[in-house]
Amino acid sequence: MLDLPALRRAELTEHPYRWAELPTTLCGAPGETALRLEEEFPTRGFLLTERTGADSEKTYRTRNLPLIERGRPVAGSLSALSPLWRRLVDELASPDYRAAVAEATGRPLGRCLIEARAVRYGPGYWIAPHTDRADKVVTQLWYFNSEWPARWRGTLRILGSPSADDVRAEVAPRRGSSVLLVRSADSWHSVTPVSPAAAQDRRTLLVHFVDPLADTGSGAPPAGARVGDVPERHADIQWPGADVGRPTTDGHRPGLADQGGPGPSPT
Repeated sequence: MLDLPALRRAELTEHPYRWAELPTTLCGAPGETALRLEEEFPTRGFLLTERTGADSEKTYRTRNLPLIERGRPVAGSLSALSPLWRRLVDELASPDYRAAVAEATGRPLGRCLIEARAVRYGPGYWIAPHTDRADKVVTQLWYFNSEWPARWRGTLRILGSPSADDVRAEVAPRRGSSVLLVRSADSWHSVTPVSPAAAQDRRTLLVHFVDPLADTGSGAPPAGARVGDVPERHADIQWPGADVGRPTTDGHRPGLADQGGPGPSPT
């Protein structure tokens, strides 16, 4: 399913840090695999992960379904996946995928553990400007939305600084497209709040290569972090303003529940 030669050929820009947007890294007829993955994007088992307190270093609201933890597929999530998605999870956990990402980014990933999750952003969901934790060496994202007009917002912003307005590039979640991000002290990025007018959730597959020996500080969850079940639509979700939260480097190390493990009442 993964077009590893295309991934190896990825050309990363150096500004404002090392990253790349890739039109496709999926095999098969143009758009066919991405379309099937969109149609079969998981709908069950997602839990809300949010941090909205004024004293939080990084604020966000997303719904998550863990697919791979510490390099192994999450058995409890498999029932929420179609056979095609299970096959994709297997390929993401493979040594061949790891080697292709290492070649594309030039980063040694041999000791890294792969973490992956499916993410849904409903109306009002966002991630404030941040850099990833120091242990997240490389991140790859795929998008699965057949349409995403600009008025729906919810774009990935590549930032030149902690300022939400210092936008160097903006990536809409177009079906089958992918983004590679190489973590650094300057790899600032955000996801703008999804508009209440959005007719569908923003659907993302998120993969991290995590170095278990990296120094990330205490890793203690911050005050105000909360996880709970979320229905498919919330009438009381408010669309936060552009100044929501206080952007800074992400020092949060979420545990299993905070990563959005499958809940007892699937959505």
